[in-house]
Amino acid sequence: MSQSRGYLDDNPELESALEWAERWYHVPVLLVLLGFMLWNRVRSWENFIVDGEVLFSGNDAWYHYRSTQYVVQNWPATMPYDPWTYFPYGTTNGQFGTLLDQIVATVALIVGLGSPSDQTVAMTLLFAPAVLGTLVAIPTYLIGRRLGGRLGGVTAVTVMAFSTGWLLRRSRVGFSDHHVAEALFQALGVLGVMVAVSVAARDKPIYEQFTERDIDALRDTISWSMLAGVAIAMYLWVWPPGVLLLGILGVFFLLRLCLEYVHDSSPEHTAIAGALTMTTAAVVSASRINVLEITATDQSLLQPGLALAVGFGCVFMAWLARFMEQREYGRYVYPAVVFAILALGAILMAVVTPDLWSFFTNNVMRVIGLTTSETARTVGEANPLPGASVLFEAHGFAVIVAAIGGLFLLGKQFLSDDAPAEELLVVVWALFILLATFTQQRFAYYIVAPIAVLSGMVVGQFIRWFDFSTDDGIEYYQVMTILTVLLVIVVPLFAFGTTSPVEAGSTGPGPSIQGWDESLQWMEGNTPAEGAYGSGGDATLDYYGTYERQEDFDYQEGQYGVLSWWDYGHWITTRAERVPNANPFQQGTETVAPFLIAQNETRANNILESTDEDDAKTRYVALDWRMAETNGNPPYRGKFFAPATYADGVGPSDYYSRMILQSEGGARQITFQQQAYYETMTARLYRFHGSAAEPQPIVIDWENKQTRQGGQYRGAPTNEQEPEGQPPGRVVRQFESMEQARQYVEEDPTSQIGGFGDNPSERVSAMEHYRLVGSSETEAFPNNPRYQHSAWTKIFERVPGATIEGTGPANTTVRAAVQMRNPATNKTFIYRQRTQTDQNGNFEMTVPYSTTGYDDWGTDEGYTNVSVRAETQYQFSAIGANNGNRTGFTGATEVTEGQVIGEDDSAATVELEPVTIQQGNETSGESRAPVTNVAEAGA
Repeated sequence: MSQSRGYLDDNPELESALEWAERWYHVPVLLVLLGFMLWNRVRSWENFIVDGEVLFSGNDAWYHYRSTQYVVQNWPATMPYDPWTYFPYGTTNGQFGTLLDQIVATVALIVGLGSPSDQTVAMTLLFAPAVLGTLVAIPTYLIGRRLGGRLGGVTAVTVMAFSTGWLLRRSRVGFSDHHVAEALFQALGVLGVMVAVSVAARDKPIYEQFTERDIDALRDTISWSMLAGVAIAMYLWVWPPGVLLLGILGVFFLLRLCLEYVHDSSPEHTAIAGALTMTTAAVVSASRINVLEITATDQSLLQPGLALAVGFGCVFMAWLARFMEQREYGRYVYPAVVFAILALGAILMAVVTPDLWSFFTNNVMRVIGLTTSETARTVGEANPLPGASVLFEAHGFAVIVAAIGGLFLLGKQFLSDDAPAEELLVVVWALFILLATFTQQRFAYYIVAPIAVLSGMVVGQFIRWFDFSTDDGIEYYQVMTILTVLLVIVVPLFAFGTTSPVEAGSTGPGPSIQGWDESLQWMEGNTPAEGAYGSGGDATLDYYGTYERQEDFDYQEGQYGVLSWWDYGHWITTRAERVPNANPFQQGTETVAPFLIAQNETRANNILESTDEDDAKTRYVALDWRMAETNGNPPYRGKFFAPATYADGVGPSDYYSRMILQSEGGARQITFQQQAYYETMTARLYRFHGSAAEPQPIVIDWENKQTRQGGQYRGAPTNEQEPEGQPPGRVVRQFESMEQARQYVEEDPTSQIGGFGDNPSERVSAMEHYRLVGSSETEAFPNNPRYQHSAWTKIFERVPGATIEGTGPANTTVRAAVQMRNPATNKTFIYRQRTQTDQNGNFEMTVPYSTTGYDDWGTDEGYTNVSVRAETQYQFSAIGANNGNRTGFTGATEVTEGQVIGEDDSAATVELEPVTIQQGNETSGESRAPVTNVAEAGA
């Protein structure tokens, strides 16, 4: 007898307390862990309340807010169709308006006593991911307990509670997306199947019991299998692309039934559970079908069809097992026949229905094939996992422990005749989620649960192997061993991660939404309501209206679109209450991408005209600094590469080049632009506000270098002979004149004029139909030479433009300039344009900016309440002959707002008059007239 055993015999009260602790210790421990998980996820909630309003994190959360609001107003119905996005088509809500939104809406209705305010709905959705993220621990505990006992379950929850990976990031307050709901309901689905196959293994149901209606014997198997099917259907309801789980279960049943036959066990019991589970999942998911086609992005025929296919496969394999058993085939013939039939079926599908075959293979490769398309790489969460080190940073040594546990369970399936089916399910689940995570890092929030439960299994098995029980008392070495095992798993979560679990819990809405929200709130209040463009009045498009599903929504006169990159579509819908051309469903990229990189205004307008309706057109363009930024690395994380990747026939390298700079702090990558970049609509709008831009005497210099592995790259010049007055090793060089800059480039083939900041290599012409009308107050880079005007977001309006007709010296260049002020940033810029007079001295130009008449045309009249306004008239200058002498000519005129927006068809007129100038004042080979400062700046 141990000393502790004798001591307990002498102290029965202590022995009773220890027995109680052994039986119930997990309850307080779990409560503490759950409490920590919830606290860590909600503690930053006040950061999301900005000026009394709730600002969510990310993009999709905003559309979930819209979907939830619709359910609140139409409970329990979800939005069938939405014309408030993807102009000019409208769209369905495949991955939104799902079970998640119905759950949140129901809670909001309860909290709001049947009539919740917008703030109540927003606050409910704000906290939803934190609550759901905490609830993920419950099925995780139950799965861990099934594999490793109560200590295994507690260990699993401990790993999950202190992991700092994607599940934590996706379940913090404010990140109100469907990701964490996916993780919760998938874990519930896996748990349900584990219970169903375990009950079937215990009760051993067979086909004859169904024909004999032996309900008592079948009750548990049927009940648990149907519950498992409902859990799977709920997961598919939360996220229709979750058909990956059906594939996981299909592979599990395929392997398990084959193994059971090989081990001389009847696969019929597991097959019955599988057939019942998948049939139930098919029936329940079929009730949610929205489209009668096969697609993974909506509730379609795919979800019930694939579930039925797995269920039918279970029935067929059970029949085949009986058939082959009766004829006494060898046990290894069965799996050979099964896989041969599968191979034959795949060949037939590829031949008979190649489109269907292509659909399945493409989606399999996209999700678990460890391959990523170029367009998918423009989506942050669709990028592959950077490496296994990311898993170690997030989950510590638990990754190794889980891998050991997975290998142990897998070996047990092949070597043992009585290995439980649920253990194989967990291994297959973990393996598929691991492949999915390395293919698309978005699945990293799924991987936490498999890692946690496998770690818990190892700890539980370890305790069982060493028989740490209190029957013979508790020795100190036993307590120390248990603590050591737990510390080996938990401590690395704090020691080796880039941030501690507590630090990782801190969060906020981020600067992007705050920068955008200023301009979107401006848009809501200073542009016509949807349906009121050109006429005024109220909106004719009901914001929470119910619309029948259709392929192409017929927008009415006065309704319009707002063009921006797809990342920002939901913000435009919910914060500005306007209809974006593109959205985070990645709809509209076929129009937006070529528009943003179009090399001239005519091409851009043609792109819009090809999709616009006769009475409903794209009226505004919203750009932020990241759309114009070519450097995709931190801290910039520019997005210009994305439309350049989506558009046909071009790529990011057509617009900018990369350079690697070495320093004591390590290597960093910078980018410099080519002329094609400055010709894009993105650069011409965001950087120049539609104005012409002249090259400046700035040169980008580099040197072609080679890595140790033989790779080529561009680096800072270090070995070149520098011209007099130029310091060595400079990447950006400033010269006194364009002649000097051009001479330097001619002598140095590894250099170019311009390409840095707002400096093109060649002249960029002015735009005639797009003008800056408003922006955010927040600037991304207030004092950065890369941007002269860096308002976070800028709103441009597409207008007919005003015609200016004038006279001046014959056959010469006329330059126009007007100084504009943006009150949001309190900065001015000059719009410049030039044209040529004919032989009679006549000229004509179209300009997008007005100088007067702003108060005559606002939202009441159906037009924009323009914030960016002129501080001067249009100033004109030219140099020509007057009585045989070289003379300067100047003039000025006003352009009314009515002329710019097309309400006034008359042309503004100007007559240039000669002025006396000093001869020989030349810059870049051209004489210039010393007229007003604005005109001189325009020249």
